[in-house]
Amino acid sequence: MDAASRTAGALAHQIANYLGTIRTTLYLLADELGTDPEAKQDFDVVTRTVEGAAKFVEALRAFASPQPLGQGPANLNAVLRDAEPALRTAVTPGVTLSLRLTAESLPVRGDAPRLRQLALDLVAGASHGLGNGGRIEIETTRVPDGAPGVPSALLVVRDNGAGLEPHQAARVFEPFVFEQAFDAGLRLPTVYTTVVRSGGTIRAESAPGAGLAVLVTLPLDPSPARQAVPAP
Repeated sequence: MDAASRTAGALAHQIANYLGTIRTTLYLLADELGTDPEAKQDFDVVTRTVEGAAKFVEALRAFASPQPLGQGPANLNAVLRDAEPALRTAVTPGVTLSLRLTAESLPVRGDAPRLRQLALDLVAGASHGLGNGGRIEIETTRVPDGAPGVPSALLVVRDNGAGLEPHQAARVFEPFVFEQAFDAGLRLPTVYTTVVRSGGTIRAESAPGAGLAVLVTLPLDPSPARQAVPAP
């Protein structure tokens, strides 16, 4: 994974240089198009393609240098409840989403905006695998030894899709193994590196016909004096 991250960073740098030249050229050409509708249509196609490539570069950079979740603390359950409308928007039509959150507070080491993005990425990844129908469940609980020996919050995002063989499930965090779209192919790998660099753990569980579950543990804030910051 470290080698893949270094490669992604180098590719992002080189592609960004090429895109800079193309964008400058497009800017100069814009004044020369005139009123020809076909030329304008072709110009728009090139512009959209460049913007799509720019998003790919950003995805490469995020994978190459993932930002830790922060120190927080933030109440994981409060973050998920506040993010619920956005999470429902992230799923494809026909996919249902349900939340089963523990009643107790889960003050994890993380900042609310980054935890929200983590949840969005997990839900979007699950939805991408389901297509236009299925069910996604988000579950939280407290575990005594999530990251080795550390009291942690467990976040599970589970779908009811076709599932994978165990050896396939072990590879879902590798870039572009199962998802080929630019952003989708790097979504779960970026989540993986973000969680690991934040002191948590992440794994996938699946079996044919049993869907796919991604299980994330995040260390709880150790100080009882500190209060979890609610999601903004």
